[in-house]
Amino acid sequence: MDGREEKTTGVDRSTTRGVRRRRALQYLGGGALAATLGTAGCIQQTGDDGGTDTATDTDTATDDGSTATTESDGGSDAEALTLGVLVPESGPSAPLGGAQRQGAELGVQYVNDSDEFDFTIEPVYEDTQTDPSTGLQRAQQVVENDGADYIVGALESSVALAVADYVSDQDVLYTSGAATIELTGENCNANTFRTETNAAQQMAGLVDFAAAELGSNLWIHTTDDTYGNSAVTQIKRRIEAQGLDLTVVGETMPDKGTSNYGPQISNISNSEADVLALPDTGADLINFMKQAKSSGLTDEIDVIGTAIFAQVSRQALGSDAIGAYSSTLYNHTLETGDNRQFVEAYRNEYDGVPGSFARVGYDMVRMTARGIQAADSNDPVDVSSALEGLEMTTALGTTRFRECDHQAVNPVWTGQVVEGEEIPGVELLTKVSGEDAIRPCAETGCSL
Repeated sequence: MDGREEKTTGVDRSTTRGVRRRRALQYLGGGALAATLGTAGCIQQTGDDGGTDTATDTDTATDDGSTATTESDGGSDAEALTLGVLVPESGPSAPLGGAQRQGAELGVQYVNDSDEFDFTIEPVYEDTQTDPSTGLQRAQQVVENDGADYIVGALESSVALAVADYVSDQDVLYTSGAATIELTGENCNANTFRTETNAAQQMAGLVDFAAAELGSNLWIHTTDDTYGNSAVTQIKRRIEAQGLDLTVVGETMPDKGTSNYGPQISNISNSEADVLALPDTGADLINFMKQAKSSGLTDEIDVIGTAIFAQVSRQALGSDAIGAYSSTLYNHTLETGDNRQFVEAYRNEYDGVPGSFARVGYDMVRMTARGIQAADSNDPVDVSSALEGLEMTTALGTTRFRECDHQAVNPVWTGQVVEGEEIPGVELLTKVSGEDAIRPCAETGCSL
């Protein structure tokens, strides 16, 4: 493989570092984009997504929030490549970032211990603090100071979009763990790939199951934020694109942090809806579901969400979640790809079962590494070309990054929340293949 000093671009490394530094400072000085980007589009899930096991995702941040770097334990004769891993280890998304980091650590271990690769990875872990400006600074730091040509992570939509913008005209490849539509849509770029299942794919699991199994009159309830508005758009798009016998009879979109959902619940109860779509996350999801259960709404109407499957949701809701349906991105019981190997490695390392964020962390490291191996080069330009359309084994099965938008073609499932030993579990019911779940290239707004 080519060494760092022999990159095929022929550009002096110190010069490109200076360009990157100036661009990042200019970006932060503008501040407008960072101020307007929310954290929506991030499904709030930290632990196991099915069965009756309880995950024990451990927050691996240091007490003072400082950077912790794990040294490579690979063979001494293998070339070592620096990989920046950006995760929120402080701020509101810290528990989620802890899970994504654990998965990334196992991904690094997989690469460094495997004969599949003729290089090793030296990871540099940085805390984005659940903040786009900080996340952008951390991306700059791993590139400028640590010499990273590759970045993975940034599960929050706002941070991911900022990092993607930074790498868009740099000699750096970014593999994202965020779900926001724009990342592989209108804001796509040639240097950004996405391992996470995006919001449009998530809606396929919700809409297809609702139309086939639950009813024909759909009410949509979600928070009036970036993710909520995107979800509503994608639900309607999916209904029309698939020609489904499903009519949206009403919508309620209260502000984030609403405490009393009585008016919305009353509107839904008095409507003709027989299915309630709930593409919501976090505290808004939990509070609405508890009030819907208390009012008797969930006894009148079938509820199907996008984040109810997550352990954090089921743990908070307890028996109030039982009977609800959810689009499901990952389940530790899946017999797909090399998931059993992943689950075993996770159990051995963390004494629990992995959830969706850990799965994303694991696969985004490995998918990046497989692109490097396939390119037979450490030049991100070559690796980007190699990754486009490359068939790879992941915990979700065999998948690829599409050439047209660099989105991973992931399947989604639909499950129902059932009784469990400690917390409610998830029983998987149906699957939408990756090819059927993903938007057609012509509808993404991406031009590469």
